[in-house]
Amino acid sequence: MDRDGRGFAIAALLALGAAALAFAWWPGPWPNPLPPGPLRPALALPRLRATAGAVDAAARRGDVAAFAAATTDGHRTDLARRLRAVDRELDGATLRALGAEGGQAAWLERPLLAGEVRGNRIVVAVARDGGEGAQVLAFVWDGLRLAFDGSHHAVGVADAATAATRIAASFAADR
Repeated sequence: MDRDGRGFAIAALLALGAAALAFAWWPGPWPNPLPPGPLRPALALPRLRATAGAVDAAARRGDVAAFAAATTDGHRTDLARRLRAVDRELDGATLRALGAEGGQAAWLERPLLAGEVRGNRIVVAVARDGGEGAQVLAFVWDGLRLAFDGSHHAVGVADAATAATRIAASFAADR
């Protein structure tokens, strides 16, 4: 191989190597970073709190775009449907009013009753004050980020066993 041929071969190898590095860091869907099965609080709760905190911050600011970026389409559709029932729109003013009422992140500071990761979904149940059941929060991993998928009051959930049963039922309902 002459000098020009070697130079071309080296340049081609460098180009292939650079392409391989670039594609390794190219944004694309990744598997859920939380391991499947029972929730590991030390690993999961900081991520869930950050996601819920982003939802709360967007609501307080009335930032519809940031709220959309931190929540699932399903959550926004459900919220818009509920708001229409009381003649409200999902807009900045409504988000600010919802943000003033409190947020989702505060729930994740309460005692965890149960939590589970299945596929791209994460569902947790936390204790409500005074034994008034649990608050169940759902999140979805979309391949790039966690998004908030809703929250509801689960009446009658008072311990880890009933919370786990309620969480299992929520996964079954999602099928």
